[in-house]
Amino acid sequence: MKQLVILFGCLGFSLTALADEITKITGFAPTYVGQQIDIFQVVDYLSMKQERIASTTVKEDSTFSCSFYLNETRKLVLSSNNNSGFIYAQPGGSYDLYMPDRNPYDPFRPLGNKIELTLYSLDSTDINYKILTFNRWTDEVLATYYTKNNAESSFFCQRIDKFKTDVEAYYKTDTNDLFFRTHIRFTMGRIDNMTFLGNRNKYEKYDFYLRTTPVYYQNDTYMEYVKLYYEKLLTSIDPAINNKFYLSLLKSSPSLIMQSLAAEYTLKNNIRLRELVMIKTLSEAFYEKDFPQTNILTVLDSVANNGLFKENRVIAANIITRLMELTPGSKAPDFTVSGSGNTYDLKKYNGKHLYVFFVSPSNVECQKQMELLVPIYQRYQKEVQFLMVIKEDGKTDQQTVDAFRKGLPWESVVVAPENAILKSYQVINIPYYVVIDPVGYVVAAPAMGPTPNGQYETIDKLFFYIKKAMDEGTGDGR
Repeated sequence: MKQLVILFGCLGFSLTALADEITKITGFAPTYVGQQIDIFQVVDYLSMKQERIASTTVKEDSTFSCSFYLNETRKLVLSSNNNSGFIYAQPGGSYDLYMPDRNPYDPFRPLGNKIELTLYSLDSTDINYKILTFNRWTDEVLATYYTKNNAESSFFCQRIDKFKTDVEAYYKTDTNDLFFRTHIRFTMGRIDNMTFLGNRNKYEKYDFYLRTTPVYYQNDTYMEYVKLYYEKLLTSIDPAINNKFYLSLLKSSPSLIMQSLAAEYTLKNNIRLRELVMIKTLSEAFYEKDFPQTNILTVLDSVANNGLFKENRVIAANIITRLMELTPGSKAPDFTVSGSGNTYDLKKYNGKHLYVFFVSPSNVECQKQMELLVPIYQRYQKEVQFLMVIKEDGKTDQQTVDAFRKGLPWESVVVAPENAILKSYQVINIPYYVVIDPVGYVVAAPAMGPTPNGQYETIDKLFFYIKKAMDEGTGDGR
Protein backbone atom coordinates (compact mmCIF):
# COMPACT_ATOMS: atom_id res chain seq x y z
CA MET A 1 0.00 0.00 0.00
CA LYS A 2 2.84 2.38 0.78
CA GLN A 3 4.32 1.68 -2.67
CA LEU A 4 0.98 2.54 -4.30
CA VAL A 5 0.78 5.81 -2.38
CA ILE A 6 4.29 6.72 -3.47
CA LEU A 7 3.48 5.77 -7.07
CA PHE A 8 0.34 7.90 -7.17
CA GLY A 9 2.22 10.72 -5.48
CA CYS A 10 4.92 10.66 -8.18
CA LEU A 11 2.28 10.50 -10.91
CA GLY A 12 0.49 13.50 -9.44
CA PHE A 13 3.75 15.45 -9.34
CA SER A 14 4.46 14.59 -13.01
CA LEU A 15 0.98 15.67 -14.14
CA THR A 16 1.30 18.93 -12.21
CA ALA A 17 4.70 19.62 -13.78
CA LEU A 18 3.26 18.87 -17.22
CA ALA A 19 0.30 21.18 -16.63
CA ASP A 20 2.72 23.98 -15.74
CA GLU A 21 4.18 23.69 -19.26
CA ILE A 22 0.87 23.87 -21.16
CA THR A 23 0.78 27.14 -23.10
CA LYS A 24 -2.47 28.64 -24.35
CA ILE A 25 -3.12 31.03 -27.23
CA THR A 26 -6.48 32.69 -27.82
CA GLY A 27 -7.22 35.34 -30.35
CA PHE A 28 -9.44 37.38 -32.62
CA ALA A 29 -9.04 37.03 -36.41
CA PRO A 30 -12.06 38.47 -38.26
CA THR A 31 -10.57 38.05 -41.76
CA TYR A 32 -9.78 34.36 -41.17
CA VAL A 33 -13.22 32.98 -40.25
CA GLY A 34 -13.34 29.29 -41.15
CA GLN A 35 -9.59 29.26 -41.87
CA GLN A 36 -7.08 27.04 -40.12
CA ILE A 37 -4.37 28.77 -38.09
CA ASP A 38 -1.20 26.74 -37.69
CA ILE A 39 1.32 27.34 -34.92
CA PHE A 40 4.92 26.46 -35.72
CA GLN A 41 8.12 26.40 -33.72
CA VAL A 42 11.52 26.77 -35.35
CA VAL A 43 13.36 23.47 -35.00
CA ASP A 44 16.71 25.13 -35.59
CA TYR A 45 17.86 28.54 -36.76
CA LEU A 46 20.43 27.24 -39.26
CA SER A 47 18.12 25.32 -41.56
CA MET A 48 15.13 27.40 -40.39
CA LYS A 49 13.04 24.25 -40.45
CA GLN A 50 9.68 24.68 -38.77
CA GLU A 51 7.41 22.06 -37.24
CA ARG A 52 3.74 22.45 -36.52
CA ILE A 53 2.93 22.04 -32.84
CA ALA A 54 -0.74 23.04 -32.87
CA SER A 55 -3.55 24.13 -35.13
CA THR A 56 -7.04 25.52 -34.71
CA THR A 57 -9.90 26.86 -36.83
CA VAL A 58 -11.27 30.38 -36.51
CA LYS A 59 -14.91 30.24 -35.40
CA GLU A 60 -17.81 32.20 -36.88
CA ASP A 61 -17.46 34.81 -34.12
CA SER A 62 -13.84 35.40 -35.30
CA THR A 63 -12.25 33.82 -32.21
CA PHE A 64 -9.83 30.94 -31.96
CA SER A 65 -8.12 29.04 -29.15
CA CYS A 66 -5.57 26.25 -28.75
CA SER A 67 -3.29 24.78 -26.10
CA PHE A 68 -0.03 22.89 -26.47
CA TYR A 69 2.99 21.65 -24.55
CA LEU A 70 6.03 23.92 -24.40
CA ASN A 71 9.10 23.09 -22.34
CA GLU A 72 11.19 26.23 -22.94
CA THR A 73 10.80 29.81 -24.10
CA ARG A 74 10.56 29.88 -27.87
CA LYS A 75 9.70 32.09 -30.78
CA LEU A 76 6.45 30.80 -32.33
CA VAL A 77 5.07 31.52 -35.80
CA LEU A 78 1.31 31.77 -36.39
CA SER A 79 0.41 31.16 -40.02
CA SER A 80 -2.80 31.18 -42.05
CA ASN A 81 -3.89 32.06 -45.57
CA ASN A 82 -0.27 32.76 -46.65
CA ASN A 83 0.15 35.28 -43.81
CA SER A 84 2.39 34.76 -40.79
CA GLY A 85 3.46 36.63 -37.69
CA PHE A 86 5.36 35.69 -34.55
CA ILE A 87 5.26 35.94 -30.79
CA TYR A 88 7.50 34.68 -28.01
CA ALA A 89 5.96 32.13 -25.69
CA GLN A 90 6.92 30.80 -22.27
CA PRO A 91 5.97 27.43 -20.77
CA GLY A 92 2.62 27.78 -19.04
CA GLY A 93 1.99 31.19 -20.60
CA SER A 94 -1.38 32.47 -21.77
CA TYR A 95 -1.56 34.84 -24.74
CA ASP A 96 -4.48 36.78 -26.16
CA LEU A 97 -3.86 38.36 -29.54
CA TYR A 98 -5.30 39.94 -32.68
CA MET A 99 -4.29 38.49 -36.04
CA PRO A 100 -4.76 40.99 -38.89
CA ASP A 101 -4.89 40.40 -42.62
CA ARG A 102 -1.90 41.56 -44.66
CA ASN A 103 -1.68 45.24 -45.51
CA PRO A 104 -3.58 45.60 -48.83
CA TYR A 105 -0.99 48.12 -50.01
CA ASP A 106 1.89 45.67 -49.58
CA PRO A 107 2.79 43.51 -52.60
CA PHE A 108 1.65 39.89 -52.50
CA ARG A 109 4.60 37.59 -51.73
CA PRO A 110 4.28 33.96 -52.92
CA LEU A 111 6.57 32.78 -50.12
CA GLY A 112 4.36 34.38 -47.49
CA ASN A 113 3.32 37.78 -46.24
CA LYS A 114 4.57 39.10 -42.90
CA ILE A 115 2.01 40.53 -40.49
CA GLU A 116 2.31 42.04 -37.02
CA LEU A 117 0.35 40.31 -34.29
CA THR A 118 -1.08 42.49 -31.52
CA LEU A 119 -0.88 41.09 -27.98
CA TYR A 120 -3.36 42.18 -25.31
CA SER A 121 -3.00 42.48 -21.52
CA LEU A 122 0.67 41.60 -21.31
CA ASP A 123 2.09 41.33 -17.81
CA SER A 124 5.36 43.19 -17.22
CA THR A 125 7.05 39.87 -16.48
CA ASP A 126 6.07 38.37 -19.83
CA ILE A 127 8.88 37.79 -22.33
CA ASN A 128 7.04 39.68 -25.10
CA TYR A 129 6.55 42.73 -22.88
CA LYS A 130 10.23 42.70 -21.91
CA ILE A 131 11.55 42.30 -25.45
CA LEU A 132 9.17 44.88 -26.96
CA THR A 133 10.03 47.42 -24.26
CA PHE A 134 13.78 46.88 -24.58
CA ASN A 135 13.70 46.92 -28.40
CA ARG A 136 11.76 50.19 -28.40
CA TRP A 137 14.35 51.72 -26.06
CA THR A 138 17.17 50.52 -28.32
CA ASP A 139 15.47 51.86 -31.47
CA GLU A 140 14.92 55.25 -29.85
CA VAL A 141 18.58 55.57 -28.85
CA LEU A 142 19.85 54.60 -32.30
CA ALA A 143 17.31 56.79 -34.11
CA THR A 144 18.31 59.76 -31.95
CA TYR A 145 22.09 59.45 -32.03
CA TYR A 146 23.19 57.32 -35.00
CA THR A 147 23.67 59.33 -38.20
CA LYS A 148 26.24 59.36 -40.98
CA ASN A 149 27.71 62.53 -39.55
CA ASN A 150 28.35 61.32 -36.02
CA ALA A 151 28.93 57.58 -36.55
CA GLU A 152 32.67 58.12 -36.34
CA SER A 153 32.50 60.68 -33.56
CA SER A 154 33.41 60.24 -29.92
CA PHE A 155 29.96 61.66 -29.09
CA PHE A 156 28.17 58.61 -30.50
CA CYS A 157 30.64 56.26 -28.82
CA GLN A 158 29.93 57.95 -25.48
CA ARG A 159 26.17 57.67 -26.01
CA ILE A 160 26.42 53.95 -26.77
CA ASP A 161 28.59 53.38 -23.69
CA LYS A 162 26.05 55.24 -21.58
CA PHE A 163 23.20 53.23 -23.10
CA LYS A 164 24.95 49.96 -22.25
CA THR A 165 25.53 51.15 -18.68
CA ASP A 166 21.90 52.26 -18.33
CA VAL A 167 20.61 48.93 -19.64
CA GLU A 168 22.80 46.94 -17.29
CA ALA A 169 21.66 49.01 -14.33
CA TYR A 170 17.98 48.88 -15.27
CA TYR A 171 17.87 45.10 -15.74
CA LYS A 172 20.32 44.27 -12.97
CA THR A 173 17.71 42.53 -10.85
CA ASP A 174 16.18 40.60 -13.75
CA THR A 175 18.58 37.67 -13.52
CA ASN A 176 16.17 34.71 -13.73
CA ASP A 177 15.08 35.08 -17.34
CA LEU A 178 17.98 33.60 -19.34
CA PHE A 179 16.19 34.03 -22.67
CA PHE A 180 15.73 37.76 -22.10
CA ARG A 181 19.25 38.29 -20.75
CA THR A 182 20.61 36.56 -23.86
CA HIS A 183 18.44 38.76 -26.05
CA ILE A 184 19.84 41.88 -24.39
CA ARG A 185 23.42 40.69 -24.66
CA PHE A 186 23.29 39.88 -28.37
CA THR A 187 21.24 42.93 -29.26
CA MET A 188 24.20 44.85 -27.85
CA GLY A 189 26.38 42.61 -29.99
CA ARG A 190 24.52 43.72 -33.08
CA ILE A 191 25.09 47.34 -32.08
CA ASP A 192 28.80 46.57 -31.77
CA ASN A 193 28.71 45.32 -35.37
CA MET A 194 27.80 48.82 -36.51
CA THR A 195 30.61 51.03 -37.72
CA PHE A 196 31.46 53.67 -35.18
CA LEU A 197 34.49 55.06 -33.38
CA GLY A 198 35.85 52.68 -30.78
CA ASN A 199 33.75 49.61 -31.60
CA ARG A 200 35.29 46.21 -30.88
CA ASN A 201 37.33 44.34 -33.48
CA LYS A 202 36.56 40.77 -34.54
CA TYR A 203 38.56 39.04 -31.81
CA GLU A 204 37.37 41.38 -29.07
CA LYS A 205 33.79 40.59 -30.08
CA TYR A 206 34.51 36.88 -29.88
CA ASP A 207 36.11 37.18 -26.44
CA PHE A 208 33.30 39.32 -25.09
CA TYR A 209 30.24 37.71 -26.66
CA LEU A 210 30.99 34.12 -27.67
CA ARG A 211 34.01 32.61 -25.98
CA THR A 212 32.38 31.63 -22.68
CA THR A 213 28.73 31.83 -23.71
CA PRO A 214 26.85 28.52 -23.99
CA VAL A 215 25.27 27.79 -27.36
CA TYR A 216 21.64 28.88 -27.01
CA TYR A 217 19.97 27.09 -29.91
CA GLN A 218 16.45 28.44 -29.32
CA ASN A 219 17.29 32.11 -28.85
CA ASP A 220 16.83 33.76 -32.23
CA THR A 221 18.89 36.85 -31.34
CA TYR A 222 21.87 34.72 -30.29
CA MET A 223 21.64 32.49 -33.36
CA GLU A 224 21.37 35.44 -35.72
CA TYR A 225 24.52 36.90 -34.17
CA VAL A 226 26.39 33.61 -34.58
CA LYS A 227 25.28 33.23 -38.19
CA LEU A 228 26.39 36.75 -39.03
CA TYR A 229 29.69 36.46 -37.13
CA TYR A 230 30.70 33.27 -38.94
CA GLU A 231 29.20 34.15 -42.31
CA LYS A 232 31.40 32.95 -45.21
CA LEU A 233 34.06 31.85 -42.73
CA LEU A 234 36.35 30.33 -45.37
CA THR A 235 36.92 33.73 -46.98
CA SER A 236 38.13 35.32 -43.75
CA ILE A 237 40.28 32.69 -42.03
CA ASP A 238 43.98 32.04 -42.57
CA PRO A 239 44.63 30.50 -46.02
CA ALA A 240 46.51 27.61 -44.39
CA ILE A 241 43.42 26.73 -42.32
CA ASN A 242 41.25 27.08 -45.40
CA ASN A 243 43.48 24.68 -47.32
CA LYS A 244 43.49 22.15 -44.48
CA PHE A 245 39.69 22.39 -44.32
CA TYR A 246 39.46 21.65 -48.04
CA LEU A 247 41.85 18.68 -47.90
CA SER A 248 39.92 17.26 -44.94
CA LEU A 249 36.69 17.63 -46.91
CA LEU A 250 38.20 15.68 -49.81
CA LYS A 251 38.72 12.86 -47.32
CA SER A 252 35.09 13.22 -46.16
CA SER A 253 36.32 13.35 -42.57
CA PRO A 254 34.37 15.45 -40.05
CA SER A 255 37.01 14.82 -37.38
CA LEU A 256 39.78 16.20 -39.62
CA ILE A 257 37.63 19.21 -40.51
CA MET A 258 37.06 19.84 -36.81
CA GLN A 259 40.81 19.65 -36.23
CA SER A 260 41.47 22.13 -39.03
CA LEU A 261 38.94 24.62 -37.61
CA ALA A 262 40.49 24.29 -34.15
CA ALA A 263 43.42 26.34 -35.45
CA GLU A 264 41.08 29.33 -35.88
CA TYR A 265 41.16 31.44 -32.71
CA THR A 266 37.41 32.08 -32.68
CA LEU A 267 36.67 28.33 -32.78
CA LYS A 268 39.43 27.02 -30.57
CA ASN A 269 37.75 26.80 -27.17
CA ASN A 270 34.08 25.96 -27.68
CA ILE A 271 33.80 22.52 -29.33
CA ARG A 272 30.01 22.65 -29.50
CA LEU A 273 30.14 26.00 -31.30
CA ARG A 274 32.90 24.70 -33.58
CA GLU A 275 30.78 21.74 -34.69
CA LEU A 276 27.82 24.06 -35.27
CA VAL A 277 29.95 26.43 -37.36
CA MET A 278 31.34 23.48 -39.32
CA ILE A 279 27.78 22.52 -40.31
CA LYS A 280 27.03 26.11 -41.31
CA THR A 281 30.26 26.42 -43.32
CA LEU A 282 29.62 23.16 -45.18
CA SER A 283 26.10 24.29 -46.07
CA GLU A 284 27.51 27.53 -47.52
CA ALA A 285 30.21 25.66 -49.45
CA PHE A 286 27.64 23.31 -50.99
CA TYR A 287 26.83 25.82 -53.74
CA GLU A 288 30.45 26.79 -54.41
CA LYS A 289 31.75 25.15 -57.58
CA ASP A 290 35.15 24.31 -56.05
CA PHE A 291 33.69 22.13 -53.28
CA PRO A 292 32.49 18.56 -53.95
CA GLN A 293 28.82 18.31 -53.02
CA THR A 294 28.94 14.54 -52.51
CA ASN A 295 31.69 14.91 -49.90
CA ILE A 296 29.76 17.67 -48.12
CA LEU A 297 26.66 15.48 -47.91
CA THR A 298 28.76 12.57 -46.65
CA VAL A 299 30.27 14.69 -43.87
CA LEU A 300 26.89 16.14 -42.89
CA ASP A 301 25.38 12.65 -42.83
CA SER A 302 28.19 11.51 -40.55
CA VAL A 303 27.53 14.43 -38.19
CA ALA A 304 23.78 13.75 -38.31
CA ASN A 305 24.40 10.20 -37.11
CA ASN A 306 27.53 10.51 -34.97
CA GLY A 307 27.92 14.21 -34.10
CA LEU A 308 29.34 15.20 -30.75
CA PHE A 309 26.15 16.97 -29.63
CA LYS A 310 22.51 15.96 -30.02
CA GLU A 311 21.36 19.42 -31.11
CA ASN A 312 24.03 19.56 -33.81
CA ARG A 313 23.03 16.11 -35.05
CA VAL A 314 19.48 17.37 -35.57
CA ILE A 315 20.72 20.50 -37.35
CA ALA A 316 22.99 18.48 -39.68
CA ALA A 317 20.06 16.24 -40.65
CA ASN A 318 17.87 19.29 -41.30
CA ILE A 319 20.58 20.94 -43.40
CA ILE A 320 20.83 17.81 -45.58
CA THR A 321 17.07 17.97 -46.13
CA ARG A 322 17.31 21.67 -46.92
CA LEU A 323 20.16 21.15 -49.42
CA MET A 324 18.36 18.29 -51.14
CA GLU A 325 14.89 19.81 -51.19
CA LEU A 326 13.16 21.24 -54.21
CA THR A 327 16.10 23.06 -55.71
CA PRO A 328 16.54 23.42 -59.47
CA GLY A 329 18.16 20.29 -60.83
CA SER A 330 17.05 18.00 -58.01
CA LYS A 331 14.78 15.02 -58.59
CA ALA A 332 11.13 15.92 -58.01
CA PRO A 333 9.48 13.88 -55.24
CA ASP A 334 7.16 11.22 -56.56
CA PHE A 335 3.51 11.50 -55.62
CA THR A 336 0.20 9.72 -56.02
CA VAL A 337 -3.07 11.56 -55.36
CA SER A 338 -6.60 10.44 -56.14
CA GLY A 339 -9.98 12.08 -56.45
CA SER A 340 -13.24 11.84 -58.39
CA GLY A 341 -12.25 8.43 -59.69
CA ASN A 342 -8.94 9.64 -61.13
CA THR A 343 -5.38 9.01 -59.98
CA TYR A 344 -2.54 11.41 -60.63
CA ASP A 345 1.16 10.64 -60.20
CA LEU A 346 4.46 11.98 -61.50
CA LYS A 347 4.82 9.22 -64.11
CA LYS A 348 1.54 10.28 -65.73
CA TYR A 349 3.19 13.55 -66.77
CA ASN A 350 6.43 12.15 -68.21
CA GLY A 351 7.43 13.64 -71.54
CA LYS A 352 6.23 17.21 -70.95
CA HIS A 353 6.84 19.94 -68.47
CA LEU A 354 4.50 19.86 -65.50
CA TYR A 355 3.23 22.95 -63.72
CA VAL A 356 1.82 21.76 -60.39
CA PHE A 357 0.28 24.33 -58.10
CA PHE A 358 -1.28 24.18 -54.66
CA VAL A 359 -4.33 26.30 -53.87
CA SER A 360 -7.23 26.76 -51.47
CA PRO A 361 -10.77 27.65 -52.67
CA SER A 362 -11.35 30.06 -49.77
CA ASN A 363 -8.12 31.96 -50.41
CA VAL A 364 -8.95 35.22 -52.19
CA GLU A 365 -5.47 35.43 -53.70
CA CYS A 366 -5.89 31.94 -55.20
CA GLN A 367 -9.19 32.98 -56.75
CA LYS A 368 -7.56 36.01 -58.39
CA GLN A 369 -4.54 34.12 -59.62
CA MET A 370 -6.51 31.23 -61.14
CA GLU A 371 -8.41 33.72 -63.32
CA LEU A 372 -5.11 35.19 -64.52
CA LEU A 373 -3.69 31.73 -65.16
CA VAL A 374 -6.37 30.68 -67.66
CA PRO A 375 -5.02 32.67 -70.66
CA ILE A 376 -1.47 31.46 -69.86
CA TYR A 377 -2.74 27.87 -69.91
CA GLN A 378 -4.45 28.48 -73.24
CA ARG A 379 -1.19 29.73 -74.75
CA TYR A 380 1.06 26.92 -73.51
CA GLN A 381 -1.16 23.87 -72.94
CA LYS A 382 0.57 21.95 -75.76
CA GLU A 383 3.99 22.40 -74.14
CA VAL A 384 3.16 22.41 -70.42
CA GLN A 385 0.78 20.23 -68.44
CA PHE A 386 -1.12 21.77 -65.53
CA LEU A 387 -2.16 20.05 -62.30
CA MET A 388 -4.00 21.95 -59.58
CA VAL A 389 -3.87 20.46 -56.07
CA ILE A 390 -6.65 21.82 -53.88
CA LYS A 391 -5.84 21.72 -50.19
CA GLU A 392 -8.86 21.24 -47.93
CA ASP A 393 -9.50 23.75 -45.18
CA GLY A 394 -12.33 24.57 -42.80
CA LYS A 395 -14.48 25.95 -45.64
CA THR A 396 -13.83 23.21 -48.21
CA ASP A 397 -16.97 21.31 -49.18
CA GLN A 398 -18.03 19.93 -52.54
CA GLN A 399 -20.08 23.00 -53.40
CA THR A 400 -17.15 25.29 -52.68
CA VAL A 401 -14.77 23.12 -54.71
CA ASP A 402 -17.16 22.96 -57.66
CA ALA A 403 -17.60 26.74 -57.63
CA PHE A 404 -13.81 27.22 -57.49
CA ARG A 405 -13.17 24.77 -60.34
CA LYS A 406 -15.82 26.29 -62.60
CA GLY A 407 -14.26 27.65 -65.79
CA LEU A 408 -10.78 26.29 -65.00
CA PRO A 409 -9.67 24.05 -67.90
CA TRP A 410 -6.88 22.02 -66.29
CA GLU A 411 -6.81 18.85 -64.20
CA SER A 412 -7.33 19.18 -60.45
CA VAL A 413 -7.54 17.03 -57.34
CA VAL A 414 -8.57 17.69 -53.73
CA VAL A 415 -6.27 16.54 -50.91
CA ALA A 416 -6.51 16.56 -47.12
CA PRO A 417 -4.14 18.80 -45.08
CA GLU A 418 -2.15 15.75 -43.98
CA ASN A 419 -1.62 14.40 -47.52
CA ALA A 420 1.99 13.36 -48.21
CA ILE A 421 2.29 15.53 -51.33
CA LEU A 422 2.03 18.70 -49.23
CA LYS A 423 4.92 17.56 -47.07
CA SER A 424 7.17 16.26 -49.84
CA TYR A 425 6.74 19.49 -51.82
CA GLN A 426 7.20 21.63 -48.67
CA VAL A 427 3.90 23.44 -49.12
CA ILE A 428 3.58 25.98 -46.32
CA ASN A 429 2.19 29.01 -48.10
CA ILE A 430 -0.60 29.05 -50.65
CA PRO A 431 -0.70 29.54 -53.60
CA TYR A 432 2.52 27.64 -54.28
CA TYR A 433 3.86 26.72 -57.72
CA VAL A 434 6.44 24.18 -58.96
CA VAL A 435 7.73 23.50 -62.49
CA ILE A 436 9.03 19.99 -63.28
CA ASP A 437 10.82 19.05 -66.51
CA PRO A 438 9.83 16.18 -68.85
CA VAL A 439 12.00 13.60 -67.08
CA GLY A 440 11.01 14.51 -63.52
CA TYR A 441 13.59 17.08 -62.37
CA VAL A 442 12.74 20.37 -60.68
CA VAL A 443 13.03 23.46 -62.88
CA ALA A 444 11.76 26.01 -60.36
CA ALA A 445 10.47 25.76 -56.78
CA PRO A 446 8.89 27.97 -55.83
CA ALA A 447 8.06 28.92 -59.39
CA MET A 448 6.46 32.16 -60.41
CA GLY A 449 2.71 32.47 -60.73
CA PRO A 450 0.57 34.57 -63.06
CA THR A 451 1.06 37.77 -61.02
CA PRO A 452 4.18 39.89 -61.65
CA ASN A 453 7.15 39.76 -59.29
CA GLY A 454 9.44 42.70 -58.45
CA GLN A 455 10.86 42.64 -62.00
CA TYR A 456 7.37 42.55 -63.56
CA GLU A 457 7.88 38.95 -64.65
CA THR A 458 5.37 36.11 -64.48
CA ILE A 459 5.48 32.38 -65.21
CA ASP A 460 4.66 33.32 -68.82
CA LYS A 461 8.34 34.17 -69.37
CA LEU A 462 9.55 30.66 -68.50
CA PHE A 463 6.80 29.02 -70.55
CA PHE A 464 7.69 31.27 -73.51
CA TYR A 465 11.27 30.00 -73.54
CA ILE A 466 10.12 26.39 -73.17
CA LYS A 467 7.83 26.79 -76.17
CA LYS A 468 10.51 28.58 -78.17
CA ALA A 469 13.05 25.81 -77.58
CA MET A 470 10.55 23.15 -78.60
CA ASP A 471 9.38 25.06 -81.68
CA GLU A 472 12.96 25.55 -82.85
CA GLY A 473 13.68 21.88 -82.36
CA THR A 474 16.56 22.55 -79.98
CA GLY A 475 15.33 20.00 -77.48
CA ASP A 476 12.41 19.24 -75.21
CA GLY A 477 12.51 22.64 -73.53
CA ARG A 478 14.71 21.54 -70.63
